[in-house]
Amino acid sequence: MAWPSVFTANYTFVNEALAKFYGISGVTGTAFQKVQLDPTQRRGLLTQGAIMTGTTVTNSTNPVLRGSFVLNKLMCANISLPSDPDVLALVAVPVDVTGATARDRYTAHSKQPLCQSCHRLIDPVGFALENYDAVGQYRTTENNVTIDASGKLPSASQVVNGAVALAQQLADSTQVQQCFAQRWVEYGYGRSLHGSPEDLCLQENINNAFKASGYNVKQLLLDLTQTTAFQYLPAQE
Repeated sequence: MAWPSVFTANYTFVNEALAKFYGISGVTGTAFQKVQLDPTQRRGLLTQGAIMTGTTVTNSTNPVLRGSFVLNKLMCANISLPSDPDVLALVAVPVDVTGATARDRYTAHSKQPLCQSCHRLIDPVGFALENYDAVGQYRTTENNVTIDASGKLPSASQVVNGAVALAQQLADSTQVQQCFAQRWVEYGYGRSLHGSPEDLCLQENINNAFKASGYNVKQLLLDLTQTTAFQYLPAQE
């Protein structure tokens, strides 16, 4: 399996209950079966209900949480909340921010000077996922207002409309592929990479091998075991 296809797959597996959730007809029983997705609404892992629900903590969507998930987990951007409690209080979403859509509410929030440097990266990603409500069901309006789902990855030059197009940007992103490889290096070697010359060389070699394999996940796992860093893991104290 090639890692980019995780974002672009035009199918999923559902049983009757899950098919009803997605609005897919013709599926009965408890056994899971492969079905085609509506390409205008869903594509790949990113648009699945579990991902959209897992990045929402209230009954309303939060583009910041969703955008942060994509940037931090899938792109290794490491954008974190401020450590200063006073600053953290300022960047929290104010309870008095009103607006018919999440874009309205969070655009007002991110106008604060302290918020802008991070939110100009995070928000466009989260806004592109706004066609999915708090439980991940597809929608075109919020509070009877048409949702503007335009957005993009920070590294992309083109603004796209919606999660299906955003998923393609993820599939095309070198940073996404390298982040996936980095996650496996850190998991397989049981440590974080710290930017030392040795770690940078290791990551570059793994990245090159991953690309050469066509981003084949099985080959990546094999390649992880063929390095000096893996063969001579430091002793645990």
